[in-house]
Amino acid sequence: MKSKVWIFIFALLLCNFLSRAQMSQEQKRQVIDSLCIQLEKCYVFPEVASNIALYLKTQLTANAYKEFSKESTFANKLSLDLFEISGDRHLKVSYSDQILPKDSLNPFELSPEHYLEQGNFALRENYGIDKLEVLNGNIGLIAFSMLCGPEHAGDTYSAMMNYIGHTDALIIDLRNCRGAMGKDAIPFLSSYFFNEPVHLNDFKWRWNNSLEQKWTYAHVPGKRYLDKPIYIINSARTFSGAEELAYDLQVLNKATIIGEKTAGGANPGGSIRITDHFECFIPFGQAINPITKTNWEGVGVLPDTPVKANLALYEAHKMAIRQLIPTTEDEEWKFRMEDFLSDLETHPPVFQRLKFELKGFENAKTVFLTGSFNYWASQNTPMIKKGNIWQVEVECLAGTVQYQFIVDGIRILDPNNKETIKAGPYVNSIKAVK
Repeated sequence: MKSKVWIFIFALLLCNFLSRAQMSQEQKRQVIDSLCIQLEKCYVFPEVASNIALYLKTQLTANAYKEFSKESTFANKLSLDLFEISGDRHLKVSYSDQILPKDSLNPFELSPEHYLEQGNFALRENYGIDKLEVLNGNIGLIAFSMLCGPEHAGDTYSAMMNYIGHTDALIIDLRNCRGAMGKDAIPFLSSYFFNEPVHLNDFKWRWNNSLEQKWTYAHVPGKRYLDKPIYIINSARTFSGAEELAYDLQVLNKATIIGEKTAGGANPGGSIRITDHFECFIPFGQAINPITKTNWEGVGVLPDTPVKANLALYEAHKMAIRQLIPTTEDEEWKFRMEDFLSDLETHPPVFQRLKFELKGFENAKTVFLTGSFNYWASQNTPMIKKGNIWQVEVECLAGTVQYQFIVDGIRILDPNNKETIKAGPYVNSIKAVK
């Protein structure tokens, strides 16, 4: 894997967790020493960086990392410890089986090679657009897995906005969106919803002790989406740059937020090389909203209408139609809108109760279930221990459910289920729901 320095990029997509050899105590010491140096040099909160450094070195001296002999598991353990001290969900250590190139500490400076790699990655991911369609009632729907800046997605996002430009309301689905790639991704997309430049956010950067303002653009290619209802649906997994889009538009009264409280990661940064094979995503900026004078770090974006993530699209669709019916002057179209609403209300999503069990792990402090049913939220579905079995029931739609268990912060497959599926770089356990 090659190093990438992307603002707001979701760390899991940066990792290729492969391991080839067991680590010695000295190798672990080298990783921790270098990590502490970079944290104390770059991390947005210097006092927290010092506390982290003290904790990691104390843990190393106490031989607390003895059992983590593989590079990937050691990286995961360090990430858990970083979160334990900082509460910062952006702080993550990752391991690469290939030697990592040395990059500039300036997060906005990408080598030509990495810029091309970034663009190819964005293209293969369809610039984060998972779904683009028009729902009944002339309601536009865009579902994102990530948000991209204009340097890569300008033409595509322009075409996207032109496609839904005729709709009467828009739903932006961020339930599976883990962040943004590019420092201008949020200002660029937000610009389609404002007729004139609007002050979105400020970023205080530690790496060069500067304050940077972010505004919407005076000009964007394609059609703007003005004076129409906008709904943003979130899950507990919605993270980072996706949270900023929701937060900014909510504060500016431009969008109604529906769903769950988001993950709470507001501090932007980039991946910094620690050793030849280890890197860490380190936040070295702090978001400061010009209206609230704060951000969503640690608290998440609170929905205006709280519902479970698996019902958020359904509720947003109904809400959009209800809002549009009184404004519709065409009586024939109003009757059709009322029919659409009636059909939605009489045919809600049908969920099945599905039981999950994990045997053993009697000494585990926490066990969570994560999967496609809860948009892979890591702490939304705690399991309860009964005897030596951890149990939980969840609501699932018919089809194939992908899932994993999270035992004391470590993700594992279901040891009692041989059925798995490969999803990109990941392997997940699966169950069928009839």
